[in-house]
Amino acid sequence: MAATNCPETPRQRMIGMMYLVYLALLALNVSKDVLDAFAVVDETLVNSTVITNQSISRLEQTLAKEKASQGAEKVKEAEQMVTMIIRESDALVKYIEEIKSELLITVDNTDKNPDGTPKKASDIRSKDNISKVHKFMFSDGDMKTGRAIDLKNKIIEYKKKLLSVVEENKKKEFDIIIGLDVEGKDTKYRNNDNKEESWEVHYFANQIMIAAYTLLNKTIGEVRNAQSTMINYAIGSTTADDFKFNTIQAKAIPVSQMVFQGDKYSAGIIVAAYDDRQEPEVYYKMGVDSLTSEEGATRLDGEGGLVQLDIPAGATGEHKYAGFIRVVTPDGSKRDYHFKNKYTVLKPSATVAADKMNVFYAGIENPVSVNAPVAPEYINIDITGAGASYTKTGPGTYNITVPQSLANKNVIVNVRANQGGKTTTLCATEFRVKRVPDPVAKVGGSLTGGRVTKSELATNPFITAAMAQDFVYDLRWTIQSYQVTFIVRGMEEAPMTIQGAAFSEALKTKIRNAAPGTLILFSGIRATSPAGTRQLLDIVLRVR
Repeated sequence: MAATNCPETPRQRMIGMMYLVYLALLALNVSKDVLDAFAVVDETLVNSTVITNQSISRLEQTLAKEKASQGAEKVKEAEQMVTMIIRESDALVKYIEEIKSELLITVDNTDKNPDGTPKKASDIRSKDNISKVHKFMFSDGDMKTGRAIDLKNKIIEYKKKLLSVVEENKKKEFDIIIGLDVEGKDTKYRNNDNKEESWEVHYFANQIMIAAYTLLNKTIGEVRNAQSTMINYAIGSTTADDFKFNTIQAKAIPVSQMVFQGDKYSAGIIVAAYDDRQEPEVYYKMGVDSLTSEEGATRLDGEGGLVQLDIPAGATGEHKYAGFIRVVTPDGSKRDYHFKNKYTVLKPSATVAADKMNVFYAGIENPVSVNAPVAPEYINIDITGAGASYTKTGPGTYNITVPQSLANKNVIVNVRANQGGKTTTLCATEFRVKRVPDPVAKVGGSLTGGRVTKSELATNPFITAAMAQDFVYDLRWTIQSYQVTFIVRGMEEAPMTIQGAAFSEALKTKIRNAAPGTLILFSGIRATSPAGTRQLLDIVLRVR
């Protein structure tokens, strides 16, 4: 660790050994659990895309049925739009699949398992490789060319083609609905220093292999979602005459098909009649799949073609019923139109899941989603724990803040439903409260130790602090102060105290005058955030 023209002192050898140990610890920063978590996320994304593909197939079948019933001419425009959407979507997905295959070959030397099956994220051997991924996505490191840039351009062109079939007054709305915002129009991509950066740099620059692979599968899922959205738009954009129903149907429309024990099941029964001024007769019977006569049935009277069906919710489980609506036709005869439906009675229950972790971190906002078999507007929560609070951020979503005093303790989130003037307790879920981990201090945005040139320090004249990659909360830290000690040939000079993150002019001058082999120790680094004030690990740099 000493300069080539002078021997190492015992102190220098000790600092050198500490540096090697520090590098080893840094190499272990991306844990196996984190890498395995990426594989789980990737599998979820792939399964979600399969479900989306099934939805797309059903939409295509719907269009085929309308063509058969309404005629080819009536659905011609929609059919042309759907054909273009499928063609462009399949082409983009094929291109992303080619990138995935080439990336696997580059990093793992093959895109197949020993048994010949295609590799999944969990099968990747070099999950934490960074250098090969970066060179592959950016033409050996050139941030202005490469597959990441090509992919971005293809996505931009893909969105333009999809939006070309949308009505002018709806283009802005569908631009947001489609997603795939790689130009940063709605989503601003920022680095650890809160500086804006491009989509491709944000997701693929210096990225580990399994994360890059997962992001590519995420993009495929977004393409298929955009395809499904646009096919649905193409089918629905035709005129009412194109898809006109010419038969009379009866339908039971329930307020909810899931009912709490002790409440009642409610549904509205409507009929598309020739004259909405007539009062239809409605008969229904529980536990049957069809009803053909009035025998054993219950009669319901309605008004204006609408009949309200109320069934007390008793035993839990699935319940079915069937019935018919009797109307008078224009020729004076009576005709029955049949309906059937089913509903489920549940015991009061709900689940509370932390959006980002299975614990709450003290001092910061913890995003939480509440899922229950009732509409979100009827849900209320409260928290047991002195000083704990929450803010509602959307339907069924909340930010929960727990004070530092509750660290290493537990809090309980209670969920209640308010319907029809009645409050029902759905669940009470317990969460552990943990202290936010310390951030990692760096010189500039990346230097954590080792040999550096004076020019590198000149272009990174400040200290930053950022959370480890496995901490998914957006928590920003501000540097308050730190000390800088120069060690020249084993002799420590008087430390300099710096306020704020930026190097002082005196420190910059001292760095410019530093001889090769000089050690620069950054110590006593203090950083603040909503999680509190922390003193961070030292940084040791050697001037070369």
